[in-house]
This record gives sequence, structure tokens and C-alpha cells, in this order.
Amino acid sequence: MKGHWTIKGSERRPLPGARSTGPANARASVVVSIKVRRKKELPDLRARPARTMTRRALAWKFGASARDIAKVVTVFERFGLNKLNANAGTRAIQLRGTVAQMESAFHTKLYDYAYEGGHYLGRVGPVRVPSELKNIVVAVFGLDSRRVARRRRQPARLMSNATTNAMLEAWYTPGRLAEHYSFPEGDGGGQALALLEFGGGYFARDLRKFCALAGVAVPKVRAISVDGTSTSKRDDDAAEVMLDVEIMAGVCPKSKIAIYFAQWTERGWIEALDAVMQDSNEPSVVSVSWGNAEDTDIWTSQAIAQINESLKEAAYRGMTICVAAGDDGSSDGVMDGLAHVDFPGSSPYVLSVGGTTIPSPTNAGPDVVWKEGSGLRAHNGGSTGGGVSSLLRRPEWQKSVAIKSVNRRSIAGRCVPDVAANADWSVSPYLLVVEGRPQPNGGTSAASPLLAALIARMNATRGRRGPIGYLTPVLYQKSGRGTGKTIGALGCTDVISGNNGTEKIGGYSAGPGYDAVSGWGTPNGKNLLSALPF
Repeated sequence: MKGHWTIKGSERRPLPGARSTGPANARASVVVSIKVRRKKELPDLRARPARTMTRRALAWKFGASARDIAKVVTVFERFGLNKLNANAGTRAIQLRGTVAQMESAFHTKLYDYAYEGGHYLGRVGPVRVPSELKNIVVAVFGLDSRRVARRRRQPARLMSNATTNAMLEAWYTPGRLAEHYSFPEGDGGGQALALLEFGGGYFARDLRKFCALAGVAVPKVRAISVDGTSTSKRDDDAAEVMLDVEIMAGVCPKSKIAIYFAQWTERGWIEALDAVMQDSNEPSVVSVSWGNAEDTDIWTSQAIAQINESLKEAAYRGMTICVAAGDDGSSDGVMDGLAHVDFPGSSPYVLSVGGTTIPSPTNAGPDVVWKEGSGLRAHNGGSTGGGVSSLLRRPEWQKSVAIKSVNRRSIAGRCVPDVAANADWSVSPYLLVVEGRPQPNGGTSAASPLLAALIARMNATRGRRGPIGYLTPVLYQKSGRGTGKTIGALGCTDVISGNNGTEKIGGYSAGPGYDAVSGWGTPNGKNLLSALPF
């Protein structure tokens, strides 16, 4: 279109089943977050970086230029948009304007949509920017507010007080799981951890009750709203938040925990990751229990690209990002006959965490793949996510993995998960306290913060060697100690039983060595720590 340039990967279609209820109110206020090009492209990572980069160094070399930011702001001011914030380090500019001004500035039309899950502001087609900003603006978020974050666990099960008291000893506290997985001793002292949340709220009273039941001290917790989102919303997602923070607290009670709350939109994801990267406490470990299928109408390719850029920055900064692999098996809950994997769990820059079951508290054998009932939460079951990405190609460090997608004519994509841990909420459930009541829970959203807490404990023992950081490629490299085994094989207990098939096309099964349901297996924390080559 003359005068405007199309942002690649910004194309949108209505959600399946959604219908337009009419044009959006022309006077309604809208905030957009714009990503600007880097001064210099951030190189891809073929391995864990030998040296980490400070926030300042990363911004100076790979951030946005002041000239580009000034030009973007000036051009959009002509359309009546006002600058709210700009950060060269995150390459982000927030602008506010009316619907009418946004439509003019980005050459699109905004509509109100209704669907089974609620309402959203949306658009059809691509976003366009004035041609003078060609190749300067690389992404625009905020013109579509559809939900892209999905909870990674089942709803809490309510029980009577008598039943709860009788079951407390059978439920797994994080400390009990730390013992099961041979975590190194410690309490996370000196470590800063972060959680990303897209709903619910944090409630200190619940955490205090949990810590009393688990027999640990209450950690220091900060609840941070990234974009005005409530940090104390009592809804179904509140259990997700409390599950995350309680697991971290149970393993690392002396750590500092920051909980970042944001909208469940693409803009929310972008701004939440930016906020973590700018945190002055320098979190060394981040856990994310949310996501959605990578290859549906949920994510735009511009969002996947920019989230991957943020996650790559985290790897250069020495952060470990743990992400749940999903709770609906090989279908990832899409149910279109094909297998799917979850994003951002499929990003090559994260540690993707799958789920297992502890068959018996007295059984010294390995865990098995987590699959309850049909493997679908919609049927009151659940199973670990895992498989082969259809969008993100297999990274260099995973070339030795020979697993093929069950989907026909699929690319050789990134395989997930990388590791796994207990996720079963029936056979080996986690203790959760929410709304003042103890109850059982689980899912890969419990396994992810458990792995994050393990890495925090490992970091605490390393002293001047610094945080472990980008662990994922290390798991796939040979140990160099004459064993012929990978770091993952030395540091994990192999899971060899179970599958995650929940779709007609099929799924993936456990077996000796790496597989696409448990990765390298469940961690043996002490063995993994000693196997690290750095």
C-alpha cells in the first residue's frame, strides 16, 4: 500500500468461532508496544555462551539507537499518538491513542469480537507502518487483545476438611520432591527468582499457611504489575499463581521471588519479558507455566520472533528460563487430528519441562510418563506435552536427536521437552494452599517451577562461577570424561515407560536415552551439578 509498509508476520485472522459485533469505538483509548530494530543483530547461539553480558553491555551493543526511537516517536506523533515510554535496551516504545488514530497510523480497522471465551478487540490482515519507518519498526503489539496465555494445569479439586487432613501426608511438598530428585542441600539464599503470570493473584496469607505446613520459612515476595494488570485477582488462575510461588518457596525459602503480572495478550507477553530483563535484582532463574499451541491462530509469527529475541537475550545474560511443556499430550488441546507443541516451551532458548508420575512413594524405580485418563484436561485427565515443533527448526545442539514428527511432511523441528519432573495430581499430587485451603494439584506448571528452584539451589552452590544460565544446549553435549554419555544422561534418571498420545495422528513414547515425552529424564540434582563442565 502506497505510503505504508507491511510488518512481516503481523497478519491476523479472527479466532475460530469468533464473530464481529461491530467496529470498535473510535474514541476508545488503545496502547501499543512497538519493537524497533537492533543497532546490530544479536548472533544466534550454538551453545551456552562462554561469557555472560550485562544489561548495559547488551543494550549498548544490541539495543535500539536513540535516532531510531526519536524518529518513530516523531512520525507517530503526526497521527496524534502520545509516547508513554521508550527503552533503548528493550527496543520498546509504548504509544497511546484513540482507536481512530490507531487505524490511521497503522492502516488497519479495529473491531469488537465475541466468542465462546469472551470478547476481544481485534483486526484482520497485517499491520502497516508509514513507509519512512520501513525496516525500523519490526513489530507492533496491542491492536489485538485475544487471549494467548492458557493455564497449564487442571482446576483445583475441592475437598472436605476431614478428607484434606487425612490426605496431607500423601501429598508431596516441594521439600519431599527435592529429596526424591536428589537436589543439592540449601535454601536458595542469595538467589533472585522470577515468575511470569497472566491471570490470578498473589495472596501472602496462603503462602504463610503453605510454608507452615511445609515446614519452611516464608520468602520475600514482590508482586509486580507490568501493565496495570491486577496482582490480587481471585479467579481460577489464582491457584496457578500460588502453585508456582509455593513450589519455589518450598525449595528456596531464602530466595527473593518476583511475580510479574501482565495481560494475557501478545503485548502482555512482550512487556512482561522486557520487565524481567530490566529487573535490578538480576533474577538468574525464571519460570513460566503458561503458553499455547505454536501453530494456530493464537500467536502471530512476529510475536514468536520477538519473544524468541527476548529469550535469546536472557541466554546471553546468564538466565535460565524454565517453561512448562503443556498438559494435553501430543494434541496440546487443539484436537484437529494433528500433533502440536506449546510455545514458548518450544523455543530453543528455554528449558522445556515435561511431566512424570512417581508410581509409588516407596518405589526406588524411575518415574513414568505422566498420563491420566484420556490425557486431556477437557476429559478430567491430563498428560505431558512433548513432540516436534512445526515452526522452529532443530537447533545445532540437538542435531543428534533422530526423533521425527508424527505429522506428515513436517520439518525437522525443535524437540521438546528437555527434562521432566512430577506432574501427576492424582497418584503423586503436589500440596497447594489457595483461598486458605490445602488441596492436591499438579501439571507441568508444577514441574517447571520445581526445576527452576533446583537450578536456583545449584546456582547458590556455585559461588564465583556464577549462575548456570543457558543450560539447555549443555544437556545435549558429551561430558568429555570418557563415558561417552551426554551431560543430560549423566545428570538425569532415564524415564523409559509411557506415552503422551492424545490425537488421531498419534504421539510420542518414552524409551532409553532422550525422548520427546520426558527429554533426558528426571533430574538427579547432585549428579547434574557435578556433571556440568563449567
